[in-house]
Amino acid sequence: MEGRTLITKRLFLSIMLISLFLLPNSLTAELYIQTDLLSRYIWRGFDLNPHRNPVIQLSMGYAFGKSGLAIDLWSSFSFENKELHEFNLYLTYEKNLSKYLSLKAGLIHYGWYFAPEFSLKDDTSHEAFVSASLSNVLIDPSLTVFYDFTNGDGFYILFEAGYNLKLLKSVGLDLSASLGYNGGQWLAEGVEPGFSDLNLSITLPVTVGRFRISALAAYTVVLLDAIGKDNHFWYGIRVDYK
Repeated sequence: MEGRTLITKRLFLSIMLISLFLLPNSLTAELYIQTDLLSRYIWRGFDLNPHRNPVIQLSMGYAFGKSGLAIDLWSSFSFENKELHEFNLYLTYEKNLSKYLSLKAGLIHYGWYFAPEFSLKDDTSHEAFVSASLSNVLIDPSLTVFYDFTNGDGFYILFEAGYNLKLLKSVGLDLSASLGYNGGQWLAEGVEPGFSDLNLSITLPVTVGRFRISALAAYTVVLLDAIGKDNHFWYGIRVDYK
């Protein structure tokens, strides 16, 4: 198992580096930044900041022109304990097949670098994912399959749908829902897989120049006892710059 983990991590890092070096120099990079201040950190039904303290989550990414390639650095900082700080790296490729259908695939590196006695073997993990989404339809549905091939060791399927309204010229209202199925990812040995979390959210975005400021609220229904017994209500403020 240890040998397989080392090989997959090396393969993951090699693919990321090769992809970046092969990008044409002429591509125009587009910077985008997002900052979230959230009351909770709920991820696929798991409560990752269990004493209900807030978190601040920062992300910065580059989209490389019309290549479909993008790289993102994402981080979460806990007001509870620095050991819960998380740093993730994403490499993604997206292709629009038509006006309505797009495909996306990528690799994700998860890191908990402030863990006690941190080690790459125990405190990082890696996922591959593929996603299909429809746009310019009523609810813009998407289906994404994630597979963790190191410490998470399992798959997770996410179905999402959203509906966007324009209330005023610079004010919108976004409604979304998602349903997750956990196929053994981050579950104890012997736990049966199943539908794990149902999420409902509402976002009120206001656009000011290149900034979009959003108030958001969400409710997560935990469907799998192995993930937790309690449902979660959480809320926050999001600021996007593009």
